[in-house]
Amino acid sequence: MGLVFIIFFIMFLIFLGVPSAYYLYMKNKASKPWNLKIDENYKPSISILVPMYNEEKTIRFKLENLWKVAYPTDKVEIILVNDASTDKTLDEIRVFVNRNHSLNIMVLDRSEHEGKTSSLDFALKHATGDVIIVSDADCFWPADILAKTLPYLSDSNVGAIAGRELLLNSSASWSVKGELFYDKTVQLIRVGESKVHSTIFFQGGFSAFKRILLDEFDKETDDSGTAFNIVQKNRRTLLAPDAYFYTMFPTSWRSKVTLKIRRANQLQRIWLKCLKLLFHGKLVLPKRIALPEIFLHIFNPIIFMALIFVMVFLIVENPILFFIFLIVFLPAVLISTFRTPIIEMVQNNLILFFAMVAFLNKRRLGIWKPVQEPRSLLDEGILRRKQLI
Repeated sequence: MGLVFIIFFIMFLIFLGVPSAYYLYMKNKASKPWNLKIDENYKPSISILVPMYNEEKTIRFKLENLWKVAYPTDKVEIILVNDASTDKTLDEIRVFVNRNHSLNIMVLDRSEHEGKTSSLDFALKHATGDVIIVSDADCFWPADILAKTLPYLSDSNVGAIAGRELLLNSSASWSVKGELFYDKTVQLIRVGESKVHSTIFFQGGFSAFKRILLDEFDKETDDSGTAFNIVQKNRRTLLAPDAYFYTMFPTSWRSKVTLKIRRANQLQRIWLKCLKLLFHGKLVLPKRIALPEIFLHIFNPIIFMALIFVMVFLIVENPILFFIFLIVFLPAVLISTFRTPIIEMVQNNLILFFAMVAFLNKRRLGIWKPVQEPRSLLDEGILRRKQLI
């Protein structure tokens, strides 16, 4: 019993200690200056790729949003890829195009639903810009986002840049509020990783890649996987800390978990690929970024489940320990300052564990089926108040 309790205590220290140490390390790095040569006047030609699947409710808002973005119009092309939508997505586009002739818009209509990555690869063949920017149809940019991001690409060592996510419905439910804490933590780590070398955690709201480095989008995950591939080409991939995009987040716990399990499954595939390259001595991403991320995405969820198993074993062997655990953990859950971090920690490790189970069962969760709940919540008034349309 004593040995089991010691093992439990050691695992608990590792489970909390590694992420805490990594967070503090990256928090320190995030406060450091950039080691980059940035030209604020850098204005390359750009191709904005917008993949679409049943975006009837959002595409008009998306186009109105892109119309407001500040950038020389002669350097912008917008490529809309319709992945065999079954709704009135194309009708909404036609109405907008007939009323707005100032935007250079190309519409590619596919007869078969082949998924997001395939759609982006198809659009890439038609793109002429020096920089390729990907943005989901339900994500919206402030007018100055290009001015705040593209100058980073003027440095020859930088291959891709991403923006930060902000939630339009930040106070909609406890599920969304929990995501705010998660986002705040992860975004700070991403800035720190960018200052050290690179972050590969890219999102579909705003991801910009130098065309010369982009042969195709990663088949496993078009955003983070593509960023990782660019790092492997000896270029840096960064998060611009003062550039944001806005989106809605699922208010129901079920939709949130569905979204995050799919995302976790994709990231775990990348980090397992990273681990394999590390063993073969071919990994470009610095070990001080790769090793903690591999541990947090692959091993920490296993330790978490082992902690639960050992805790149950200890309680069965000595029921009085149930009350001891209750006395130790219950106050932390009841105090509002600690409640959200604890709930998110438990939830995210469960999500990572079940995503890993899906991976081991050879289940691919990357099929493009956009979560519809956030789209149904999107309101024109919210976008106007944020001056996004």
